Amino acid sequence: MNKKLEILFADSKQERSQKTLEDILQAAEQLVTEADAELFTSRNLAKKSGYGLGTLVRRLNSIDYVFFWAIEKGREKVLKEIGNSISHFDPNLTIQDFVETIVDQGFTAITKVGPKVMRFYDERYTKKNGLTTDYFDHFDLLVEPYLEACQKNQTGTFRMISHQEAKFVFRAVLMMSERIFAQYDPVAGSTEHRQILIGLMTRMLAK
Repeated sequence: MNKKLEILFADSKQERSQKTLEDILQAAEQLVTEADAELFTSRNLAKKSGYGLGTLVRRLNSIDYVFFWAIEKGREKVLKEIGNSISHFDPNLTIQDFVETIVDQGFTAITKVGPKVMRFYDERYTKKNGLTTDYFDHFDLLVEPYLEACQKNQTGTFRMISHQEAKFVFRAVLMMSERIFAQYDPVAGSTEHRQILIGLMTRMLAK
């Protein structure tokens, strides 16, 4: 869990059982998986968790932070799945094959999450916390799996890069992929978007 979010849950952990908190967080996760930010309310969280609205308001410092936690956890799960695909990528396939596979997997994941959920996080989180220094760090989870895939690849098409360069590349990919959806750009998820992203990633990563 994000350390900032742990602090905001601290009082509720002291005052009620861990089981109660886990129930509330599980309910938030279930609401987030429905990909409808309009459901992210204290009333819906109370209904889903089985606890009274008054109880949630008294025990939790901020209802929004429960949803921030759930969104971050879901995002981390998706990125770990993509990272696993990267580290197990067929070493006999080229960088072009790699990029196309990862872009398609990423687009599918983003579509499931939904741009409205991303906007909810962007608008509510930054309003409460500002643009924190680690705000765009989540794609860093892909760095080590990619470097591992580079080492294993047998096609000679993967350009060997440093850990720092890989970090920069994947943060750039974040801006060219996820952020396009979050900004409701009309090109998001289109064939044009896919082609542009594949072309840019290939140029950054190909030997």
